[in-house]
Amino acid sequence: MTIRIGLGLFTGQIPSHVNRTFAEEYRDVVELARLAETLGFDSVWVSEHHGSSDGYLPSLLPMLGGLATATDRVAIGTGVILTPFHHPLRLAEDAAVVDQLSGGRLVLGLGLGWREEEFRMFDVPVKERVRRTTETVEILRKAWTGQRFSHDGRMFSFDRVKVTPPPARDGGPPIYLGGFVEDAVRRAGRHGDGYIRSRGGLNSAKEALTWFEAGAREAGRDPDRLGWAQLQNAFVWEDGDAWDVVRAGAAHQLGVYEGWRVGSDTPEREELDVVPPDEDTLRKLTPAGDRHEVIRALRPLVDAFADREEFHLVVRLHYPGMDLPTASRAVELFGEAVLPALKGA
Repeated sequence: MTIRIGLGLFTGQIPSHVNRTFAEEYRDVVELARLAETLGFDSVWVSEHHGSSDGYLPSLLPMLGGLATATDRVAIGTGVILTPFHHPLRLAEDAAVVDQLSGGRLVLGLGLGWREEEFRMFDVPVKERVRRTTETVEILRKAWTGQRFSHDGRMFSFDRVKVTPPPARDGGPPIYLGGFVEDAVRRAGRHGDGYIRSRGGLNSAKEALTWFEAGAREAGRDPDRLGWAQLQNAFVWEDGDAWDVVRAGAAHQLGVYEGWRVGSDTPEREELDVVPPDEDTLRKLTPAGDRHEVIRALRPLVDAFADREEFHLVVRLHYPGMDLPTASRAVELFGEAVLPALKGA
């Protein structure tokens, strides 16, 4: 069994009231990735959305190219690329280059997408998202052999094409598939090298695990050999009230999604409405406190999945609008005290 603890998701968001540039934000991501590596984190992850007024990171593989050259050891992951908006051959090429830059450290998380405005923006029918994603997985694996191949599918057709260079890792980066509903989780078991799951309670995570394993068995695969990545908010702080420090950033992070669901950040409603969950839910989704409180909050999640052959716990410690000194201190505290405790060191 292997427990890997990562830092992320980095999303590059800047709330409207925060006076900083995207160049500064991106440099902070690089610095935090370097810091995470020195502290013993196992991976660093980024996430994608498009057309967001707060600049939610739209280009993951260019960012990971920068992180690949700034680090030496940590895995670098996408959590997730929104697959329907990417041409599969170009995605195969970009991923291969990042894998080469990193020496085989890329983990490619892929998702379906859900926001209607993004599908309108790229002129992709929402009804095609599942087929585009499953075909893209098939094409990536053909492309990463380094051999010429053809593909004749419902969404894409290629005649004797060749993608070069091949990835650094034989067979290419592992592909983790995301999703919330049962069909998506079973699909990850059938087609993915692992499943990447967003925040949620322990009971729902265990339910998702049963779906994932069932999907793997349906495809004649051993579910124990497939990876599992769990995304989790947290914040550790020991100089005053942790919640006072993290609340605004967590409210923005979580509130953006509901704002999109109610139709903001569109041509009809230009402004981004941030609609955070109620205070109790916000606190539940973002365990905050000193090292002991955060360990207590995360320990049940680690214990539930520690027997898997590969388990990534990806912890978010940097939030929209948070300055580098604050985020760095939270990462340091987590790396020095929480990380070794969760790994059993």
